[in-house]
Amino acid sequence: MAWNSVVDLSRDIRLGWLLRAIHGNMASFVFMVLFIHFFRGLFYTSFYLKLPWFTGWIIIVLTIIAAFLGYVLPWGQMSFWGATVIINLLRVLPMGGTLVIWLWGGFYVSSFTCRFFYAVHFIVPFIVLIIVIIHLYFLHFRGRSSPIGSVSGSIKVKFGHLFLYKDLINLIFLWLMFLIIIIHPDWSSDPVNFIALDLSRSPIHIQPEWYFLHLYAILRSIPNKLGGLIGFIIALVLLPVLVFIRSKQQVRQLKNYRLFSNGFFRTNILLLWIGIQAVEEPFILIGQSLAFFYFFYFFYVLFIDMTISNAIWKLQQLAELYFIVFCKETGVKHS
Repeated sequence: MAWNSVVDLSRDIRLGWLLRAIHGNMASFVFMVLFIHFFRGLFYTSFYLKLPWFTGWIIIVLTIIAAFLGYVLPWGQMSFWGATVIINLLRVLPMGGTLVIWLWGGFYVSSFTCRFFYAVHFIVPFIVLIIVIIHLYFLHFRGRSSPIGSVSGSIKVKFGHLFLYKDLINLIFLWLMFLIIIIHPDWSSDPVNFIALDLSRSPIHIQPEWYFLHLYAILRSIPNKLGGLIGFIIALVLLPVLVFIRSKQQVRQLKNYRLFSNGFFRTNILLLWIGIQAVEEPFILIGQSLAFFYFFYFFYVLFIDMTISNAIWKLQQLAELYFIVFCKETGVKHS
């Protein structure tokens, strides 16, 4: 039924193909903008703004959920088997078998799964909209980061004019995206997903949409189902952990941070490429190396923060000690 409804929408309904192309391709454009916004935040150390950073992370997670559920709905070869494989990974968790049966609505992916996914896919964007409003409120309340890494209120600019011009540029960008959709309506779609579901055979290489490929590459770089799932979860959970950095601007001011941030960006680009490659050498080794650097970036930033914080605390203690000694020798009273 799901496959037939997609075919009817694309062929029998007037401009239905355009509506589907806009809906499907806009998901790719939304993730493109999300990733650009996220990496900009990393370069400018926006994680010092704890509430905007955390709500932004929630937006990314909810958007990933909505996009995955929408990816499954056409019921093509790739989407059906992708849902089967990805959700099956949950079996390694405690009570995972029960969770998989609950998500599937049975013992296998069926029409009940499609209906449940459609309902959640419809509801999640409204939740995302609420979180976006909260995110903007915190942005006004706490301010935004700057290219020099400062979050000080003394060098802020007003939300008006500058951001209005930026929004006008975004509108131009939207029209360009619409033009791309008109010229190439299926540019972001997997060709295998244009094949109707066949339960007798699965695709040779099952892969998600491009905006999931970096996480998918991390998942499969670990040669263990439970380890891959844990790595996938940690890769997402590490993003909000950055808000616990205690030092103020020192991390941004280090030259090595800029080097590692650029390296982290390039690592994610290469992980997108690794995600579409077959599971064979040398791609396995390359994927494992890139996954290692992905996690190493977070440990590096947190370690540098801990080192700086400890050094500052020791300098403060040393300064206080010298001040007390100075006061005793000179007879100056101190409080």
